[in-house]
Amino acid sequence: MQNKVLAIAVGFQVFVLCKSAQRLAKPLSNIKKKMKKGLVIFILILLNSCKPSPTYNSFDNKFDISIRNVINDGCDTISAGCGYINLQQKNGRLRNYYQIFGFNSGVVAKGFVYFLDTLKLKGKIDTKKLHLIEIKDKDIIDLNHHLKQYGYKYSRQVEYEYGNFVEIRNENLKETLRLNLSLNRSNEKDSIIYRELDYFIGKPK
Repeated sequence: MQNKVLAIAVGFQVFVLCKSAQRLAKPLSNIKKKMKKGLVIFILILLNSCKPSPTYNSFDNKFDISIRNVINDGCDTISAGCGYINLQQKNGRLRNYYQIFGFNSGVVAKGFVYFLDTLKLKGKIDTKKLHLIEIKDKDIIDLNHHLKQYGYKYSRQVEYEYGNFVEIRNENLKETLRLNLSLNRSNEKDSIIYRELDYFIGKPK
């Protein structure tokens, strides 16, 4: 009888110990998962930190740059749709950006947005005609001022079947590029229209 009681007592203690071990195992498992995730993030940061600093030059061929430095410099995070994100400079009339696909990828494209001018309108708005309004001389001078550091200058304003553009020219490279001319406004009732120039180039494969 005493042996049975002893066996039951021992069995109960073993059961309690097993339950305790299971409860301890769960936190340990979670800690291991967190450590593994933290290690992956650390490796990504380490690999990225070895990359060159961003040039903020949409015309050069440097795509393999440090995303961490771009973020540390301070940037606007703008969704470009379908998982693509533009890390865009916050200040200035010309704002370069680097495009990534999620935060674990490298640069897949880059470009810039340039705030060209502001149009104050009255009456009915004809979107097509807004694109064709001639750019004022003072705005061309400002544009050239911002493009000078990259070796480009304004060439002409042009309309094609598939869009409206401003062409810029680099005489040294004998190269002409097109900047898309787009319209923006805060809401449908707003009579103030902002015209922007957009340049985009994907990373060469």
